[in-house]
Amino acid sequence: MSETLTHVHLIGIGGINMSAIAKLLVRAGVKVSGSDAVVSEQTDELAGRGIYIQIGHDAAMMPPDIDLVVYSSAVPETNPERVAARARGLRQLTNFEFLAEWSQEQEVVLVTGTHGKSTTTALAGMMLAESGFDPLVIVGSKAPAFFDGNVRYGAGALWLIEGDEYARHFLAFQPAAVLINNIELDHTDIFPTLDSLVDAFRKLLQQVRDGGLVVVNADDRNVGTLIGGERRALEARGVRIVTYGYGAHAIVRVSDEGIRAGEQTFLLKDDAGHLLRCQLHVPGRMNVTNVTGAAALALALKAEPSAIQRAIAAFTGIWRRFERVSDKDGVLVVSDYGHHPTAIRVTLEAARSFYPGRRIVLCFQPHQHNRTRQLFLDFIPAFDLADALILVEIYDVHGRKTEQDAAISSVAVGEAVRQHDIERFCQRPLEYARDPAAALEILQRWKKKGDIVIVMGAGDVYKIAERV
Repeated sequence: MSETLTHVHLIGIGGINMSAIAKLLVRAGVKVSGSDAVVSEQTDELAGRGIYIQIGHDAAMMPPDIDLVVYSSAVPETNPERVAARARGLRQLTNFEFLAEWSQEQEVVLVTGTHGKSTTTALAGMMLAESGFDPLVIVGSKAPAFFDGNVRYGAGALWLIEGDEYARHFLAFQPAAVLINNIELDHTDIFPTLDSLVDAFRKLLQQVRDGGLVVVNADDRNVGTLIGGERRALEARGVRIVTYGYGAHAIVRVSDEGIRAGEQTFLLKDDAGHLLRCQLHVPGRMNVTNVTGAAALALALKAEPSAIQRAIAAFTGIWRRFERVSDKDGVLVVSDYGHHPTAIRVTLEAARSFYPGRRIVLCFQPHQHNRTRQLFLDFIPAFDLADALILVEIYDVHGRKTEQDAAISSVAVGEAVRQHDIERFCQRPLEYARDPAAALEILQRWKKKGDIVIVMGAGDVYKIAERV
């Protein structure tokens, strides 16, 4: 594909996956241009590399020599640049359709699941790189271990890609291997029921190449049900299934956990006799699970156990996943991407486990009206471990809400949380903020020595973290 392309135009180029594609194309010698609705860290970085980026979508600004348009799923058909591309007869692909074509000659490994994809992808990439595989890695965040953050260039045949379930993007691939961390109802604008989401993962398993590899979390009930139904068909095609988790039935098992002085320690064992003593410097049981999944994948691909241990010890986290933004004047500020009730709960548990006795101040911005409405009752108890709570108005995603969704607000979430607190005999500060700027004012007023301040959400609330 790279031999036939001369100029690719990316609509929504500031997205984390889209910006990785821009970097891949430039490295391959392909001319790149792009557009996005707003300036971001990603657009600034790409512009600094000499890529022409138009802020705002304007068909008149599209260069004349484009031979392919790649667009983010957030970009509707009515986008003026997409309309102009159709009029010009240009081929258009989503970002994941493009990656699937670009990687056709490679051994593609997809890391998927509702939670933990980015962390697990980064960890697995580090493990494989440390073991000499030299993989290309594309992660939906920024990993400090990778010079370019969201992409690691590699000369090996292995391409490790974070596979997004949203809009069934991961179904663009025919992967050699798949890792499934967990399955929980999310993206309710696309998947109205859990069954519809599970069906997408089922289809993905059916697309794994004959003789391939499937690595799954044995502790996740929905994953277990899925694998139980697909095991016979997978094994008939020679697909190897590797399970991981805490249970004795898992092939790669966690045991002997401990927490001390800002690190987690644990053992990983497998049926091949490997015993890995691990030190992890990021908090939370969910991260132990992420590590275990990455290690199970790496071991199945014949990575060196000692290389896996070194990668785990060197891992310091990734962008906006319990990212320590600042620690001064006795106040630790953490930025986190969590936007699902489960992600909120486990992140608060992680903070409590690493920093016992300290007050946790949570500033949360819900992401998307539809998700907030559909998972409303799950959000209410998710905040229980926060000692003080700010609820920022919902981050609106254009084109992804109905009239019914539009009626929901963070005000309603706050009222339900207050009633929940009364019922559980809890008194704590709780305020509504109309936007991140208003939330920052509240945080400046509230913060005090000893606090853990967590700024959480998938929208633009993260921008205030460094200013706290």
